[in-house]
Amino acid sequence: MNDEPEIVPPRVWRLGIVILLTCTLFLPACSETSARVRDAVTLYYTGQYAPAAQELAPLINKPNKNFVLNNCRYGSCALAAGQLDNAQAAFLRAYRVMDSVNTNTGSRVLGAVVVYEGVKVWKGQPFERAMAHYYLGLIFLIKGEYDNARAAFANSLFRLRKYANPNVKLPPGQQYARVDSNFVLGYFGLGVCYMKLGHPKLAAANFQRAEQLDPAIDAVVKKMYEPGINALIFVDWGFGPRRRAAGWYGEQSVFTPTPWQAGPIPPVYAWDNNKPISGIANSDMVDTLALAQDKRWLTMDTIREAKAIIGTGMMVGGAAAVDNGAYNNNGTEALIGLGVAGVGALLAASSQADTRYWEMLPRTVYVIPAKLPQGNSTVQVSAGGANSIPFTVDMAGDKLRTFYVRLP
Repeated sequence: MNDEPEIVPPRVWRLGIVILLTCTLFLPACSETSARVRDAVTLYYTGQYAPAAQELAPLINKPNKNFVLNNCRYGSCALAAGQLDNAQAAFLRAYRVMDSVNTNTGSRVLGAVVVYEGVKVWKGQPFERAMAHYYLGLIFLIKGEYDNARAAFANSLFRLRKYANPNVKLPPGQQYARVDSNFVLGYFGLGVCYMKLGHPKLAAANFQRAEQLDPAIDAVVKKMYEPGINALIFVDWGFGPRRRAAGWYGEQSVFTPTPWQAGPIPPVYAWDNNKPISGIANSDMVDTLALAQDKRWLTMDTIREAKAIIGTGMMVGGAAAVDNGAYNNNGTEALIGLGVAGVGALLAASSQADTRYWEMLPRTVYVIPAKLPQGNSTVQVSAGGANSIPFTVDMAGDKLRTFYVRLP
């Protein structure tokens, strides 16, 4: 009987570490999108808004980590389908969780740091939160509930104000992109609310702030003061940023495309009974692609990148110990090295970024003030090659009416 210890060939240890490292490098990112959501997004992108809302309806009351996101998705679909009450209810559900301070605490925060960021309840990036509050404000505007609309628009500004930095200079490629975190769309909405609530000084102050941030909307603000303006048409155009993981292990969070990759926002055109509505071409008030490029709020990036670096270091050190142990026929050292490399691999793999995002956001929102005649009017809107189906509105009296259009 041979009592000599069995010597494991170095190539066996090396093969083990190679397999471990290879598996780590090619670990797929965790999927956060169900088949139902993917089907709904496809329906939405093809202009089938009511079926998209119907597809998402079973998800909006499930109290899971995608509760807020699914309600935002559903709210976009319901609003585009003209289901105002359903859209309002969805954005209110999302709002309550977004503004809660006790949602992502305790084990969820620990899990996001130690395990995977995707275990947290999705609340969106600050620009996504601002847009959710804006949509709530828009729905209240459409219903003529100006006090509620004012509160929602004010909350949209709060979501971004603390991230604003007026000293940030834009690179040449972004000169046309509006990246100021002070939300022009929110200030304009507040101006409308204060105007209708009988506070002309507050209305003027908010319109002025919107113009300071984006002088191109001067003509639109002036139209708000023209006698006879009785309609506001809010138009969603294009699609917002897509979020994906980047880096060796997907530890970086990247929004694409950038505004300079996508090109400038096109002018908008509108017709009332086939007569063009003037002074509205530069009425776009947000660029979500530009807002998504502001990295100051991505606080988890530093943690993820640190985990990737530490994990990689442990894998390299473990691999070296495995190789040395195998070379010296030291099975203990090789096993310890393999264990260290394994822990490093798990740590690196857990550094993957959370890539959930609100797929239905538009690239921009146009705001069109119009003077429509009494009785039935047929309105059509066009931007960037996309045309709305002509729709009929029945105007009666001098009350300001608000409409929403989603360009396909």
